[in-house]
Amino acid sequence: MADLPLYRKLYGTLLRHLSSYGTRLLLVELGDNNPHISMPELPAGYTTRALEPLDLLPWANGGYDLSEAFLRQSAARGDRCVANFYHDQLVGYGFVTPNYAAVTEQVAVAVSKNLLYRYKGWTHPQHRRKHLSHARGRLNSRLFPPQPGQRMVSYVEAQNFPSRLKHAEVRPVRLGYSLIVRLFGREMIFNSGVARRFGFRLVYRRGFEGMSQMEASV
Repeated sequence: MADLPLYRKLYGTLLRHLSSYGTRLLLVELGDNNPHISMPELPAGYTTRALEPLDLLPWANGGYDLSEAFLRQSAARGDRCVANFYHDQLVGYGFVTPNYAAVTEQVAVAVSKNLLYRYKGWTHPQHRRKHLSHARGRLNSRLFPPQPGQRMVSYVEAQNFPSRLKHAEVRPVRLGYSLIVRLFGREMIFNSGVARRFGFRLVYRRGFEGMSQMEASV
């Protein structure tokens, strides 16, 4: 963050401080559905593949922020996965669902039928700045195009400036924000009006229809 203006550094410090106490500000964005958006090609040795969630079981519980329970629940919901490999080594992945996915143990994102929710994007720290997330997005849009009238939606955490800069490269449309505040072990949620009207909302996992089957946090 050395080249950021002072106000952004202070803003980022404040958000990270709040995040350490369980407060998370999520910036909700509509993604670009164009699979031909101009982005650099991947360096030699990198490939991007469409997979079933269970194809990632060999990497579960091994430092890749994946658990077997999460992968099985993702597969049961019919979610899809796109992953990056460097030769045969997993170096990135992302998931898409037309339904819902957990954010924390208490809270999930649920979307309406006009949206597909892109979630749990991950890139290995040693393989960042190689446009792997863009490659995942392009393949996703090409192999699994949204139905007429559907759009892709995702969020980026407000304090995550590197991800916000990466998201900005594909010119998303900001829909507003959602907020999670943790107080005395309980999480409270808030959804901005625009995000709700477009069909994106945080919900409490307990009591939300169908949530009883989703026990692993993403």
